[in-house]
Amino acid sequence: MFDNSRLYLATKKIGKNNPKAEQIQTDNEMRMRWNCEVDRAIVSGVSETEIQQIKKKYITDRIRESVDIFGSQPERLGSIIMTAVTALALLISKVLDKARKLSAKFFEKEVVQMVTEPSEERTLEKIPQTDKKPKQEHNLLKELIANPSAQKQELQSQTQVTEQETPQIPPKPVVSTEAAAYPKLLKIYKELNRQNGIIFDAERERNELELERDSLKGFAKLTKKGELQSRIDRKNEEIDLLKVGLSGIIKRYGYQNVQEFYQIYRKSYNAYIACKEQVTKWEKTYGDDNQKKSKESVLERLRNPPKKTADYQQQGILKGKDRGAR
Repeated sequence: MFDNSRLYLATKKIGKNNPKAEQIQTDNEMRMRWNCEVDRAIVSGVSETEIQQIKKKYITDRIRESVDIFGSQPERLGSIIMTAVTALALLISKVLDKARKLSAKFFEKEVVQMVTEPSEERTLEKIPQTDKKPKQEHNLLKELIANPSAQKQELQSQTQVTEQETPQIPPKPVVSTEAAAYPKLLKIYKELNRQNGIIFDAERERNELELERDSLKGFAKLTKKGELQSRIDRKNEEIDLLKVGLSGIIKRYGYQNVQEFYQIYRKSYNAYIACKEQVTKWEKTYGDDNQKKSKESVLERLRNPPKKTADYQQQGILKGKDRGAR
């Protein structure tokens, strides 16, 4: 009767002149209530494994037990599904409460860190700067000026080394189709979460009304209970419409259900993150800023040769002088 591998319940088609049309229509409404609750559970962060466990425990196993005990009684399906919907709704409420508490705790921690962390300007140490050149470097410049051929040879060697070190720039990473679709999917994702937040707030108001109704005593129980019950019923109708609207958002964008959308969304998100990392790495290595810095570095090296190479040439000049003296 049900596909155990799916989270959703399939609705039945109603043929013309079907004597059981009314019963099938009622069953379909119950199935749609379960499907809407599944959509909301996925948006709320409930894992598919947990949803599958509730479906098995409260629907599949209960139907099997009902058939074994009472035989084929389709009219019992509605109560079975409503029990499963209630169990899933309780799990959703727990998950959302936990998520909001963690979010509030994290926000409070961030605020405390911003207040207690010292300013960066206070912790930075001033590093003394000097424009004085060492005596050895001054002598080196004099030797290079006195020997133009050595200076020319040094510049040629530096240019050759620079040309050898310059790598070939690979093409910039191309954004895949899945990664390009992420911004649009993100808008749908945020819209679903906003709708889910509205449902959560409505349920919290309903729960407060129920607590107020159950806490009535004495004469107030006779006078206010009916009014509170009417408000609870209206709030339940509002919540049902909001849940249908949550599933309607997905269908409006062309998806069958939230599960299908989230599978596509996760793939697009992973592709987007991977592509972003590749582009960032490429920009850091081969981007315009890096190329500009590389050119400036080459010019700086040509103007100011490395110390080791200069020392080596100075030693060669001194050796040449010693040989001439001998």
